Amino acid sequence: MNMHWPRLGRTPRLALLFFVGFLALGLTLTLPATALPILFGGQVYYDGGDLTVDVLYNDTVYDQVLQLWSGTTVFDIADGGKTGTSITLTQEQLAGMGIAVGDELQFGIHVLNTSHSFLAGPGSRNADGIDHAYVRGSRSGVYLGFEDLYGGGDRDYNDTIYRLTGVTTSPRVAGGPTTAPSSDRTSSVPEPGIVGLLLVGIGFLGYRYRKV
Repeated sequence: MNMHWPRLGRTPRLALLFFVGFLALGLTLTLPATALPILFGGQVYYDGGDLTVDVLYNDTVYDQVLQLWSGTTVFDIADGGKTGTSITLTQEQLAGMGIAVGDELQFGIHVLNTSHSFLAGPGSRNADGIDHAYVRGSRSGVYLGFEDLYGGGDRDYNDTIYRLTGVTTSPRVAGGPTTAPSSDRTSSVPEPGIVGLLLVGIGFLGYRYRKV
């Protein structure tokens, strides 16, 4: 069998073709399938069924408790220091707490060392006037991250991070679609169109290569 190696003049074109191909493949693998914005000061709403809270991450020296406000009543939900734990509130339990589908779930943290409490949602809810939590939706649930220092601290919002299921980041509107939260401060998710342009470029380079 005869082997036909690329002529010397074709080698740079072949290398470029492989480079662009690997670049497109890398972007395809790293682009998120569903990327929703981080909402600082965002809110979460009960979407029906059971509510599950997973304690995912803890990066603070302070002891804190995740709480849920319903009217004037405050319920302790989870110990923020016990990562890996999961707590489920049934639909019946939530109804007993006065929570119905579509209601906002007013989560917050109580920091035991400082006796400060901070609510998720607009900063106007907190004594320092600062957003102390973000929410971010995903296919696996809604992520809720807190900043636990009065005045905002380092504002990394990862002192404790929870994942919630059975919730949504958009309130329900009777007789109409949900409305989007107004506190989106993020911009940037890579556009899948970039990959398409790269694939077109690969096709063009391949065509030119065959013509030479």
